[in-house]
Amino acid sequence: MTSETLAYALLGGLAIALVVSVYTDVKYRLIFNKITLSIALAAPAYWYATGGFTPLAIGVHLLTATIVFIFFAIAFRFGAMGGGDVKLFGALALWWPWVDVIRMVLYASILGAVVTIAFVIIHNVKQQDGRVRVPYGVAIAFAGLWIAGERIFNHFT
Repeated sequence: MTSETLAYALLGGLAIALVVSVYTDVKYRLIFNKITLSIALAAPAYWYATGGFTPLAIGVHLLTATIVFIFFAIAFRFGAMGGGDVKLFGALALWWPWVDVIRMVLYASILGAVVTIAFVIIHNVKQQDGRVRVPYGVAIAFAGLWIAGERIFNHFT
């Protein structure tokens, strides 16, 4: 198997994992740890397949993911998002260069606003009681899929 084939296979696996995350977050408001862990553990294989397996690149990936995880863990602490969302952001941040991680967070923010509006409308139309529970993992997963799609169509740039 060539490294290019491996990279495409890993991106396909990532896409499947993200689609499963969307499904479980909408249905159960839960992102399974085994999915998030699989995403995180596959990242080093993707680095290797795309030529990003140098000590400096690995350090930058780990630092970027740590910063993202801490930032969103603070949001979790204040009730702005769920723990599964934080872990999914951290796992996805391992995959991309830091510039793409910043873009992913921006895309997730924009998509998160759309998801929030949609679920507020659904909540009001169904006249449900209580607080609206927004599956923010949907926005995170679609942002990750967007970046993965760019990597595929731009040939791993």
